[in-house]
Amino acid sequence: MFDAIVRANLLVTPEGPCSLENCRAKETRSAAVAISRGRIERVDEWDRIKALDAKVVLDYSDYLMTPGLVDAHTHLIYSGNRGRELKWKLEGLDYKEIAERGGGIFSTTRSTREADASALLELARKRCTSSMASGVTTLEVKTGYGLTYQDEVKLLYVLSVLKSSLRARLVRSVLAAHAMPPEFPGGREGYIHSVVMKLSEYAAKTGLAEFVDVFCEPGYFSISETRNILSHASKLGLGLKVHADEFVRSGGAGLAAELGATSADHLGKASRSDLELMARKGVTAVLLPMLFHYAMLDPPNLEKYRGIGLRVALASDFNPNSPNDSMIVTMNHACYNMRMLPDEALCGATTNAASALGLHDVGAIRTGWRADLAVFDVDDQNDLITRCGRSPLVFSMCEGLPILRE
Repeated sequence: MFDAIVRANLLVTPEGPCSLENCRAKETRSAAVAISRGRIERVDEWDRIKALDAKVVLDYSDYLMTPGLVDAHTHLIYSGNRGRELKWKLEGLDYKEIAERGGGIFSTTRSTREADASALLELARKRCTSSMASGVTTLEVKTGYGLTYQDEVKLLYVLSVLKSSLRARLVRSVLAAHAMPPEFPGGREGYIHSVVMKLSEYAAKTGLAEFVDVFCEPGYFSISETRNILSHASKLGLGLKVHADEFVRSGGAGLAAELGATSADHLGKASRSDLELMARKGVTAVLLPMLFHYAMLDPPNLEKYRGIGLRVALASDFNPNSPNDSMIVTMNHACYNMRMLPDEALCGATTNAASALGLHDVGAIRTGWRADLAVFDVDDQNDLITRCGRSPLVFSMCEGLPILRE
């Protein structure tokens, strides 16, 4: 007997991680999924499954079913907000000029340091709930707004409690190398060794994070600093991620390939040659369409990511400067502003995003894979991606356990 059978009018799923040019979604009309012990046991037409025994049958025969959405890049654990920066952006100020006026990352850092763990946990839980309302069943969350050893440990503690209580799957990344706090007394080398690397050691020892990430960009952390930080993290058994080539071509994408990182994210200014190297080394590219919306910048031409065998994922980039909590909206902007095809966007928000988190049995509705599902009150994936308002989600589950239900 199966634990559950979930029925839908239309099931749409990628086959598995794929390069951008090979993204194809498989469609099955009047479909059903049989689930046992958190895994998908059978995927077929409803007429071939309806006679099977199950403890519960969930009938969503008027709706679309997809894999649970995966948000592979967020910064949602912080306090404060930066709404006042909108006026400065409209005045034409850039990121550096906004920081000079008291905005930017260090504004968030001050607020986050002042907040206690319980307040941060409640804020993070609310943001995760908003994310899950768009169909997200897996999300990655980074530290990075503490920027002292004690405050980054506080954020790891909050993530630990959040992970244990969240119905969705949570993947945690250490991002102490987010920026260099100007007040740190030991200079750059002292900060890297006594905060960034020490925190990586603590996370590896305690199991409080799966990845270490670095903002590799001029003015933040150099190529050589990033290489040292990530090489140290790799020796500790932690996965590697890189914020790469956001403002200029820094070489971060090439470094991610060199070190065998799981993903390189941002990549708006990455060179074609570095992207090709990423493709050859199996590094997933994570694009953040809403970043360009909030920064009021033109998005990169998607053609430079095509034709090279590169897996391209999408993510919300939820952060205080870009508070987008919806992967549906993320797919919408990927299609309308970056000219991504709907099948490519769905693949980018499911199986390719899972690959960016090192999850190899998540993000597709396939026999043997984890039973992560989302059901939407829409006709098909095109109808889903055109939505930009209230989420049409009616049901979701992670590893066979319900998250949200209408």
